[in-house]
Amino acid sequence: MTKQEMRTDATKKAILKFAEEEFSDKGLYGCRVDEIARKANVNKALIYRHFGNKETLYKEVLVRVYTRLGDLEEKVINLQTDYELKLKDLVHIYFQFLYDNPSFVRMVMWENLHGAKSFKERGVAETKNPILHELGRIIQEARLRSEVPESIDSDQLILTLIACSFNYFSNMNTLNIIVGKDLMLSENREKRIQATTEMLLAYLKARQ
Repeated sequence: MTKQEMRTDATKKAILKFAEEEFSDKGLYGCRVDEIARKANVNKALIYRHFGNKETLYKEVLVRVYTRLGDLEEKVINLQTDYELKLKDLVHIYFQFLYDNPSFVRMVMWENLHGAKSFKERGVAETKNPILHELGRIIQEARLRSEVPESIDSDQLILTLIACSFNYFSNMNTLNIIVGKDLMLSENREKRIQATTEMLLAYLKARQ
């Protein structure tokens, strides 16, 4: 890679970094390209040259935050063999991902507010999601070993996992007030992870 190519790559990364901050904080329509340019210390025209327009830049950021889910694959494939322990580890990994990636949570919230328009246009739903893939695989393998019944609906299990984990972070500000605790504290997150795991396992065992 030439020096010019390295500078261009560094510039694009800076733009995407600060665009992620702005879009996750203010959404597509509230975000201003001027502010992204100021934070990235580049000319606004340079942003348009690299990304075309604000909507295209937003979609690039959306793909960027979703692609991070794929980084969990290595952790997921090294889970234990027992399906209950696997499930426990999987829930913990997903909670940790959401905690470590607040911009992911906010970008998903913005997409839902706007009918998942960009989510559909860029085919983000097809982005590798090892959490949901592994959850389906855990259930399938447990079925084959007759550890869970055939009647278990994997989709419902996935929806429950998302509801119990994602909503914990997306609704954090109001939940903190409702329960009178700082739910971001490690001990409170661990309690929620345990409760979510127990809920999922209770569903599986209730069907046996």
